[in-house]
Amino acid sequence: MRQIQYSDGVLNFTIEKNFYSKEVIYKCFYWYLDEYEFDITSSNETYNIKLTLKVIKKIDEEDLIFRIKNDLADFQLREIIAYETNNVKDLIIAKALSNYEEEFELSSDVSDPIGFDPKII
Repeated sequence: MRQIQYSDGVLNFTIEKNFYSKEVIYKCFYWYLDEYEFDITSSNETYNIKLTLKVIKKIDEEDLIFRIKNDLADFQLREIIAYETNNVKDLIIAKALSNYEEEFELSSDVSDPIGFDPKII
């Protein structure tokens, strides 16, 4: 997060596009809609984000920035996990919906950094 400015219940900041996808940004700020309105604009290399309190009240802006950074990291990790486990999800769905008991060989190698081997299943 860069160019962080907070004034009268409005937090403005930028996030570089190479750090987070648009989907991660929207998923993250969706959870702030209870207390905030958000506006996201895009330039060539950054997302410009404006987070506005719906009801003006005193907040700890340092705590808010800390929460946003943690939530962005959380949703980024969720995106990475979804990408890395997509093959496993497809295999589970295929196995659950199959109508026969015949064993099958995996058509591609599935790798996992923590050592999960789907061929053992």
